[in-house]
Amino acid sequence: MRSASVPAAMVFPYLEVPMSLTIPLDAIYTTDEAAKRLRVSRRTMIKLGRDLGSCSVIGREYFFSERDLLDIWKARRAMPTSSQGRALYVEAFLSDVRLQRSLQRLTQKKRRRKQ
Repeated sequence: MRSASVPAAMVFPYLEVPMSLTIPLDAIYTTDEAAKRLRVSRRTMIKLGRDLGSCSVIGREYFFSERDLLDIWKARRAMPTSSQGRALYVEAFLSDVRLQRSLQRLTQKKRRRKQ
């Protein structure tokens, strides 16, 4: 007994996305291309992308969009200093992934010291 194949858009019309509303992808870069563009090593590029949640992973490969590179660039900006040498308050970029990891670290049980 074979089941009839029906397109999902016919059963669930709200799943259909009009072509005029689709947004084209930015340029997509491999890890090597992105690292070369930001002048960092391949390993640093992967670490920054994962820490900030600004990369896409397909299998073992990492990919970066133009937007991801801009986010990484903004996050790595140096803090400005005033004439007295003290850092001025500037709101730091904190991605959802980075926030989640820092909250997990804060809520984890502290390890007991062996005496």
